[in-house]
Amino acid sequence: MLGYLRSGNKRTKLIWWGLTIATVFTFLLGFSFLGGLGRDSSWGARQSGSFGSVNGETITREMWQTALDGERATFRQRYGSDPTDRDLRIVEQQAWRRLVEARLLAQAGRKAGIKVTDNDIVFGMEVNPPALLQSASALQTDGKFDVNKYRQALSNPNNDWSAFEAQVRDEAPAFKLRERLVASVKVTDSETREGLRDRFQRLSAMIVQVPLADSGSSPGTPADLKRVYDEYRSRLATPQRTQLEVLAIPVQYAPEEIKAATDLANSIYQRATHGEDFTQLCKDYSEGANAEKGGVIDRAVTPADMGPVGSQLTSHKPGDILPPYREGGTVVIFRILDPARDSVARNLAPGTYKLAQLSIKVRASSEAMRDQFAKANDIAKRARSLGLGRAATEKGLATAKTPFYDYDNPPQQLFATPELVDWAVGKPKGAVSPVIDAGDVLVIAQVALQHPAGVPAMDEVGDQLKQLADFDRRAELAKPRADRIAAAIHSGASLEDAAKKEGLGAFPVNLTRADANPQLSAVPELQGQLWAGKPGQILGPVRSPVGWWFGQVTSITNAPDSLWNNQELRGQVMSDIVNRRQRSLYTGYLDQLRDHAKIVDLRNPE
Repeated sequence: MLGYLRSGNKRTKLIWWGLTIATVFTFLLGFSFLGGLGRDSSWGARQSGSFGSVNGETITREMWQTALDGERATFRQRYGSDPTDRDLRIVEQQAWRRLVEARLLAQAGRKAGIKVTDNDIVFGMEVNPPALLQSASALQTDGKFDVNKYRQALSNPNNDWSAFEAQVRDEAPAFKLRERLVASVKVTDSETREGLRDRFQRLSAMIVQVPLADSGSSPGTPADLKRVYDEYRSRLATPQRTQLEVLAIPVQYAPEEIKAATDLANSIYQRATHGEDFTQLCKDYSEGANAEKGGVIDRAVTPADMGPVGSQLTSHKPGDILPPYREGGTVVIFRILDPARDSVARNLAPGTYKLAQLSIKVRASSEAMRDQFAKANDIAKRARSLGLGRAATEKGLATAKTPFYDYDNPPQQLFATPELVDWAVGKPKGAVSPVIDAGDVLVIAQVALQHPAGVPAMDEVGDQLKQLADFDRRAELAKPRADRIAAAIHSGASLEDAAKKEGLGAFPVNLTRADANPQLSAVPELQGQLWAGKPGQILGPVRSPVGWWFGQVTSITNAPDSLWNNQELRGQVMSDIVNRRQRSLYTGYLDQLRDHAKIVDLRNPE
């Protein structure tokens, strides 16, 4: 076909071009129609350019790509390389979060009647340019965004800024709403004075802790657990939190697929051990993190960190290349960096190593992956009626539950599937996720518990209550020692002497209201009593889950009045209070918008 297109007269070429275009168009149209048969509506939505929606407002392919490009550019600017593997999934999820938040704020801004003018676009382009512009190499100096270069580019009438102006216009309502929110935060002079006091009023004290008894446990009766629950319920309060039950199904690879990756890794290993540059081989072949930088792992490792490979580290010298090792769907070749040649391997702690890795992925055939994905989907469908645990058991698989987590603090089990963190927001108990392709595993999750902010119900913290009850029982067994110290103090003994009779010592602490001493973190009641006490006064005993406590105030040094006259310091304290309140207001407002929003993510169709 291409031979015909390159030959013949002009008329003949036009005919062939017409036939070619018609053929391709007809093929694509038929392919799209046939390929769509049997697929769900979300697949059709993605084909039409929709990647999701926020309260019915479509997230288009262009919106998603712009957000993703921006996050990739930010990652590249920060770390000097493109994200891969797990980093890429986190970058993608961060892009999705920012995109959803921008849609929520833009909708709220329009609802609040915020108007966007041309002056707003000019201001936005000058003050807050899109991330893609900030990471553009032509606008950087020494790897950092150069404001002067950017201003010169802005003033050049030959540059077309229309695409970026459209992005700024789209984001302007959210930007102006944020400005309104943060501008609404005010701080009074009285609050600033309290801030100065909290920072600079200092308290010194001597502390005695009577530890828990060495042994002892609670009977664990309902009455015991209820008593402990009532006593410590304020300490059990948490933010809104979620718990997921997770099923990870290992991807199965055919022997020939494993052999293909292993053979390639072995050939690269032979080339590297025969003198070829390992760094260049990484750049040419590695599919892992930091390939552009020779595969250097960012942190130092110990043999214990490396599992089965760890024993090889101790038997090889710096500069050696370890034989290929396969774990799941990846074959890895490690090189032990040599301090004599690699500056990043210098000044390491004893027993640690700096490594570079070259990763080769095992590729399962598309047909095999479709089959495995279909089987995983069957489990997900079954889980919607039976529950994920029972559906997994039917297939000889086991699930695991995550600890409770909140939106900003996901558990380690979800690091490879960050999209599940956002998926679970607002989902009811029992909801089942779509199947997530996490590389070596296919993952399904079900919401095990969904709890609003506040004190959890007793049945949700049963294990924790049993532990607290055991601690409480051991504290009760230690009470006679605390009573003897209290009696000795009442008879006129000093705190130190009374403690010494029980084989205990006193230790000094210093604290401010803003920076509580970590040694007293388990007993906030004592900290409050110390601040209310007077120098020389002995306080206690105070009961806590980790024992009994006594304290004697040594001195309280008030913040001098002259601090108020220090304009710089006063401004700094006021700024800290404002920033803290602004963050709290902004995140709380976003949480409220998110909790009441209908967010549809079509990147992983259900």
